[in-house]
Amino acid sequence: MKSFYKIVFTFGFLTTLFSCQNEDSVSLTPDRPYDEVYAEDIAEIEDFLHSHYVTVDAEYNPTFTQIPDGGTQTPIWDMPELDTIHRKKHDITYVIYYLNFREGSGENITRVDSSFVSYKGFAFNKTTTDGVDTYTQTVFDQKQSPIWLSLDEVIAGWSYVMPLFKTGTYIEMSDGSITFNDFGAGVMFLPSGLAYFSSGTLSIPSYAPLVFSFKLHNLRRRDHDQDGILSMYEYGNPLDEDRFKKDAIDTDGDGRPDYIDVDDDADGVLTKVEISFTYDDGGVTKTKYYPYHGALVDDPATPYDDTYGIPRKYTGPLNSSNRPTPLPIDFTDVNRLRRHLDNTAKPPFE
Repeated sequence: MKSFYKIVFTFGFLTTLFSCQNEDSVSLTPDRPYDEVYAEDIAEIEDFLHSHYVTVDAEYNPTFTQIPDGGTQTPIWDMPELDTIHRKKHDITYVIYYLNFREGSGENITRVDSSFVSYKGFAFNKTTTDGVDTYTQTVFDQKQSPIWLSLDEVIAGWSYVMPLFKTGTYIEMSDGSITFNDFGAGVMFLPSGLAYFSSGTLSIPSYAPLVFSFKLHNLRRRDHDQDGILSMYEYGNPLDEDRFKKDAIDTDGDGRPDYIDVDDDADGVLTKVEISFTYDDGGVTKTKYYPYHGALVDDPATPYDDTYGIPRKYTGPLNSSNRPTPLPIDFTDVNRLRRHLDNTAKPPFE
């Protein structure tokens, strides 16, 4: 089987969001062409959207019901909450339908973050008897209590849809339980090419389009290569709103994207060294990383300038506090080439 995602197999159905493809595995039956399968999948998904309506309870748990002959229920296809995005993969521009019940009130998650989610997934199957279409829905996985899932390790459809939603708020109750509010909630309808494609299981047929309802309760920013820069910044230029629609940037072209590369510019100096600085704290020399973006206002309680983000290569003088004093643009210009991405900017920097 070809063009595979990562897989994590554990007991139970936690594995269902993870792909089970491997470049070296051997199939007795060759995979069908992606474009051929996609044409079938999108037709089935759109038929389902036209023939079903959805009811949603107070906790944004949806129930999908087939519209009976002569029924007056509003089909999903006509709901204002239904929207689409387009993503390029397998040389196909996939159309992904999703329902946005609530966007969420907190932060947007990215494709390289961890999500704290609850969800339910099902496959649907249409049979036609005497000209009458009947749909069955088979639930293959659900997590009513939230779990952590890293979006770069799950099926592609999740990594495309989840960043359209935000986290919510939470309150810790006196008994230690957590109550979540204002979280993002929706449903995604995924062609099999963005799910498991030919890799079927006992409960997920091969080449099956899938439906996931989900709630995004919280997120955790990740630093995959532990270099002091969050992966959300290293995936692409933060000024590019569409960066998560594209492949991750690889500054030095070594085949390892920056967010998993400990030396982004291949200059022989680790990224975490290039973005660190030392300062005097009551006679003790300490080391700290520059943040990707400096703070808007300096915190007078710290012995260093919090407004400094990762600088360009620095060649100017030091001030009496042993801190750089370059032009502010060296630290604050959003378009600057930060020194960990500049293979000419090698230590010593001062």
